[in-house]
Amino acid sequence: FVAALIMFRVLLKRSLIKTNNGLLFSMQPASNSILNLPDEADVVIIGGGSLGCNILYQLSTLGINSILLERDKITSGTTWHSNGLFWRLRPNDVEIELLSAIDTVLPKVEKESDLSTGYETNGGLFIARTEERLKEYKRLHTIGKYFGIESHFISPLEAAAMHPLLDPTSFSAALYSPKDGRLDPTMMCTALVKAALKYQGKIAESCPVIDIVVDSSMGTKKIRGVKTRHGFIKTNCVVNSAGVWSTHVAKMVNLDIPLLAFKHAYAITESIPEAKNTPNVRDHDASICYKTLGDSIYIGGYEMNPELLKTVPSDFSFGLYNLDYNIFGIHIENACRLSPILNTVGIKSDINGPEAFTPDHKPLLGEDPRLPGMFHASGFNSAGIMLGPGCGEQLAKWIKNGRPDLAMHAYDIQRFSPNLCSGKRYITEATHEAYATNYSIVFPNHQPLAARNLKVSQFHEILVENGAVMEQSQEWERPAYFLKGRAAPVSQYDWYGCYGHNENTDKRYPEEIKKEYTFELSSNHSLIREEALSARKDAALFDLSHFGKMLLTGQDAERAAKWLFTSEILGPNSFTYSCTLNDQGGLEGFLRIVTLDERGAKLLGCGLEGKGYYIITEGTTGHRVFCHLQRQMQRQGFKASLKNVTDKVGVLLLEGPKSLKILEQVADFPVNYERNATVTINGHACRVMPVSSIGMKGYELYIPAESCTAVYNKITDAGVKLAGYRAYCSLNAEKGGYIWNYDIRTQDGPVEANLGDICNSEENYIGCEAVRHAKKIGTTRKRAVFHVDAETPLWGLEVIWRNNEIVGFLRRGNLGYFLNASIGIGYVNSSNVIDEEYLTKGKYEIESMGERHSAKLYVKAPLYC
Repeated sequence: FVAALIMFRVLLKRSLIKTNNGLLFSMQPASNSILNLPDEADVVIIGGGSLGCNILYQLSTLGINSILLERDKITSGTTWHSNGLFWRLRPNDVEIELLSAIDTVLPKVEKESDLSTGYETNGGLFIARTEERLKEYKRLHTIGKYFGIESHFISPLEAAAMHPLLDPTSFSAALYSPKDGRLDPTMMCTALVKAALKYQGKIAESCPVIDIVVDSSMGTKKIRGVKTRHGFIKTNCVVNSAGVWSTHVAKMVNLDIPLLAFKHAYAITESIPEAKNTPNVRDHDASICYKTLGDSIYIGGYEMNPELLKTVPSDFSFGLYNLDYNIFGIHIENACRLSPILNTVGIKSDINGPEAFTPDHKPLLGEDPRLPGMFHASGFNSAGIMLGPGCGEQLAKWIKNGRPDLAMHAYDIQRFSPNLCSGKRYITEATHEAYATNYSIVFPNHQPLAARNLKVSQFHEILVENGAVMEQSQEWERPAYFLKGRAAPVSQYDWYGCYGHNENTDKRYPEEIKKEYTFELSSNHSLIREEALSARKDAALFDLSHFGKMLLTGQDAERAAKWLFTSEILGPNSFTYSCTLNDQGGLEGFLRIVTLDERGAKLLGCGLEGKGYYIITEGTTGHRVFCHLQRQMQRQGFKASLKNVTDKVGVLLLEGPKSLKILEQVADFPVNYERNATVTINGHACRVMPVSSIGMKGYELYIPAESCTAVYNKITDAGVKLAGYRAYCSLNAEKGGYIWNYDIRTQDGPVEANLGDICNSEENYIGCEAVRHAKKIGTTRKRAVFHVDAETPLWGLEVIWRNNEIVGFLRRGNLGYFLNASIGIGYVNSSNVIDEEYLTKGKYEIESMGERHSAKLYVKAPLYC
C-alpha cells in the first residue's frame, strides 16, 4: 500500500483539458440564466455555489426580491467537485440543527422544482480505534437523542458486515448513524435554482461583478449597488458567497476576512463490487473518510501539510490541480490499513480542487459590523454542501429579521475582531492547524498551538514566570491554571514540522495541555481544586483583563443607555447588572455598567460631555457586544460615542473572605463593599468595584495599563494565591453564573434565563415588548442548574431527563470543588408554560456518555448571591 506505487495506477476516465494552472473540467451544468439585469434588487448574491443557490431559494420564498450573480455557471468554483458527504452527529448542538434542516428544505425543493436534489441516505459509520475516541462518539450518541437522531454502537464484525471492505481487526468499535447520506452538488443546485424561479428569484450567469459601490457621504458607510460587466444593479444589501474568491469580493469594499484557500482532494478507486450500497465511513483517528458511489470508493482526508493557494485564478471555475501523491499518499496508506482490499485495487481518477478554510473551521456568516448591508456566506471548510440548506435558511432570516432563528455566534463574522480579520499570522497559522487537526478528538479543554500570544494582558509575563498555563480566549491569552515551581510558556508555532519547519524542542506547553485532553478529570485536577478552594476559604487573585471594556460618552449618552440596557442605571460610584437585547428580545449580552464621575472618567482616559458609562462584559463577548451596541446607536441616530478600551485597562479579580482585609492593607483608604471607588495602591490610582462573580464578596480592580505591574506587585506581596480561569468557571458554576454562548445566547430571552429581574417592565428599550410578553404569559423553556455526583464529569451536551422523558441538554458543565458536585447548566423544555412547581417536582437524571445519573435541580444555585 505504498502511495508511490498506487500513483502509477491512476487512470483518468474523465475529459480534462490541461491548463497552466492545472486541469479544467469540460462539463458544465445547465442554466436558467436571465439575459437582462434588473435595475434594482433587495438583495444581490455574489457566487452561485451551494450557499448562493440555497440563499437565493430561501430569500425568494420569503418574498424578497433577490438576484444571484455568477461569474461563470452555477456550481463553479468549489461546489461542483465536492464529494457531497452528509453527517448528522456533531459535537455542537447548533450545527446539528443546521444539518437537520436538510429534512425540511430538500423535500420541499424537490416538490417545487420537480427535480431530484441527489440526496440519498445510505448511512454512516464512525470508526473508533481508541477509548477516548469511543467516549467522544458516546457523547455524539447522547446529544443525538435530544435531537431525535438515531444511532447505534456496533461491534467491528457488525460494521464489517455492513461494509465488507473494512478490516474488523483494525478498530475496536463503531457508531452507526443510519440517516447519514450523500448529496449530488450539481443536482441540488439545479433544483434550488429552478424552485427559486417559481418564487420570482433571478439568476444571471456569465455575469462577473466588477465592483460594489459604497457611499460614505452621510457620515456612515452604505452599500448603493453592484457594478457588473452587463450593467449596474441598485441595492443596499449584498451577500458574499463567492467561495475561494470571497476575499476578492470583500476587498471591493475594503474589507479583510479570515479565509484561506487550500488544495483539497479525494481519490476514486476502480470498481470494487463489494463496495455497492455500503455506508459512508469516517475514520477520524486515521484522518480519512469514505464515500461510496456505485461500486467505487471516494477516499478523502485531512493531511498535516496541505498545499496553500496564494491565489485562485478568476477563470478557474471548473478547474482542478494535479494531485501530489507525496502529500495525499498518507490517506491511501491509511485507507489500505482500514480496508486491505484496496491494496489490490487501482485509483481510476482523483479530484484536487480549491477549497476555502477559516481559522476555527467554522463558516463566515452574517452581516459585517464594518459595513451595514454586507453579508458573508463563505469559508465552509469543505462542508458547504451539507451545511448549505441550514445556513441558507438562517442567513435569509438574518437578512429579513435582523437575526437568525438559531444561536449562530460560532458562525457569525462578528466573532472575529478587525485585528483577526486582517492578521496574516493569525489567519495562516490558525487555518493550517484547524485543517490539519480537523479530525482530532474535540476535547472540552482543547487549546491551539498556532497563532498564540496575539494579545496578552499587562500581567502576562509575570504570570507565566509564576507557572501560569495559558489558554486562548478569542485572541487573548489568559491563565487556565498555575503550576508549582515550574513554567510552561507557549512557543512559536512550528507547523507540526511541515513546510521545512523544525519541530519545537521546548515541549513543556504541549505536554502540559495534553494532560487536559480527556473526558475524565485531568491530572491537573488537584491544582485547579486548590485554586478554587483558596477563593472560597482564603483569597485568590484572577487576571480578567480579557473582559470587554467600553466607554459610552457624549451628548446623547444617557438616552442611549436607556435604550440599550434593560436596567435602570444607578448613579455615580454604583454599578448595575443589565442585559442588552436584540429586537426579538433575545440576549446579546450580560453586562455590568458604572455611571462615571469626572474622576472615574479621567482615570479611564476620557472626558465627559453629559453623562458617561463604563461597560464591562464577559471575556469572549467584548467585540460582538461592542458591534451590537454600535449598530443600535447608529440605527437610533444617537449623538454619542462608544469606545473600546479593553487594551488600555488591566483587570484583577480578588476573591475570598480575606479579600477585603488585603485591599484595606494595600489601599490608601478603606474600601466600601456597597460602592465602587477610585483608590490608590502602591502610588497608582485604580478603580475598585465590589462584585459577586462566584457567590461571595469580591472586588474587581480596573487599572490603567501603565500602573498594572505596580498594583499587582503590591497585592501579591500581601499574600494571595494566583488562580486561573478553570477555577473561575468552577466557582462561577457553583454560583449559577453566566458565561456567553453557554448559559446565554441570542436565542434565549432574559425571562427564560432567569434574568427577568434585571429587565425593567415599565421602560422602553430594545426588545422590551418581548420581555413584557414573557413576564406576562411565561415561557416554555427555563434555565436550571443541576448537581450530580462529583465522580461524573460534565462538560456540556449531556441530556436532561425529567420523569423518564428527555426535556433538554446541558449547555456547560464544571466540577464544583467547594460543593463537591459536578454541576451542569442547561434549559428545561416543555410543551406548556414552565413554573417553579414544574421544575422542582420532577425527578431528574443527566445522561452522560450513554449512562443516566441521578440529578438534583436548582432554580437558583446554592451559592447564588
